[in-house]
Amino acid sequence: MIDDKGRLFGKVSIVDLFAIIVVGAVIAVVYFNVGASGRPQTSAEQAVYITFFHPALEDFTVGALEMDAPVINDTNDTFMGRVVGWEVGDSISFMTDIHGNEIATPHGYRSSVAIMARVYGRLTEGAVVLDGNIYSVGTEVVIWAGMAKTMLHISDIRTAN
Repeated sequence: MIDDKGRLFGKVSIVDLFAIIVVGAVIAVVYFNVGASGRPQTSAEQAVYITFFHPALEDFTVGALEMDAPVINDTNDTFMGRVVGWEVGDSISFMTDIHGNEIATPHGYRSSVAIMARVYGRLTEGAVVLDGNIYSVGTEVVIWAGMAKTMLHISDIRTAN
């Protein structure tokens, strides 16, 4: 098995084989201890509430919202959950006055709307994973909420406690 030069089967040095095993073990230890902590930790799939917000949505679109309607990501046709409620308020638009100050102004025939959807996904640090897609606060997404289709941004993600 080991020849007079210390090679295993006359081809591989025992010292070289030992060095390869040690380097492989060190790489495995570093990967599982340091590399794993750099990846987001996901929990088991659970019920999560996502709030979508639009500061000045057309009133006819707000009127098309339906309770318990499916929420579908229009970009990749992902089912995201169901509408469990919404809040409508005055539209929020900003403009600059003659002195250079930003002021909030009403926007006719528009309302601000926050749509809450109940989804089932895996929570990560500050995000939720739905069907392999990561959604976090600030993400803009085009969704269908029943007959209403609009671009909104995610303003809140929280567990359904």
